[in-house]
Amino acid sequence: MKIADIDLDIFLDDVCSLDRRPRAPSTTRPWTGEQLRRFLEDQCGLKRGLSSRRPKGRFVVHHDEAFPILNVLSQNGAVPLTLTHIDAHSDLGTGVGDLSWKDIGGRLLALTPKERAAAIPHHGMERISAANYLSYALACRWLRMLTYVHHAHSGDDLMPFFFRDFDPACGIMELRYVPRVRDVCSREELLALPHTLEPPIPFQKIPVEAYRAAEWFEYVILCQSPGYTPAEADALIPIFREYVDFGDDDAQSFPGSGLLPSGKGEAR
Repeated sequence: MKIADIDLDIFLDDVCSLDRRPRAPSTTRPWTGEQLRRFLEDQCGLKRGLSSRRPKGRFVVHHDEAFPILNVLSQNGAVPLTLTHIDAHSDLGTGVGDLSWKDIGGRLLALTPKERAAAIPHHGMERISAANYLSYALACRWLRMLTYVHHAHSGDDLMPFFFRDFDPACGIMELRYVPRVRDVCSREELLALPHTLEPPIPFQKIPVEAYRAAEWFEYVILCQSPGYTPAEADALIPIFREYVDFGDDDAQSFPGSGLLPSGKGEAR
């Protein structure tokens, strides 16, 4: 199944790296509605029109809310997903104070794949969050391929621990179970320890201006990320309803729905 996992923060002229809630007046400017439509149509291959021509989708406020959606779509790993993550951040767990990579490498991967989702921590420095939910999805073996479409001012936030030979440029993600991972302090020490490798996952990193979808998306997840986007960016959200069938999601749950009529006009 081919999924687009889109964060609104990709459609800004700059990148916010710290959660800035509550929102305050910002000098960061969002794309125009015309720019967004060109991206969705020309680069993502999405079409406006009847719901039968649009992929299904879900709208979430915070990006870790995508985690249970990915679980359902993959049927807990029975249907591996081809995921295109269109975001100003990799969401692979490189945030300040985030030790999720140690939890994944030193504990979670010791469990069987079907046991892992239920064993993910929700408290402490290793908890699942909007900054690391994709690494936990990888640990659960829900993904068969990952493409990271990044902002022109980002893309350098990849966690080497999750890549073959600790090399984010190699094009292969290869998670590893290292029982003594908490005892080491360097890459060299990690390489020297006994470890068990997970199945390899092809990985691509592409700047947003160069991205072109190779195949049709069957499902779209759209995230608002209010801590990383200005309130002005919310006016872009209703545009997605022209291209994605959000099903029973109430139109009023979309921020900015009162600012831009569905199917008409520009975001300003």
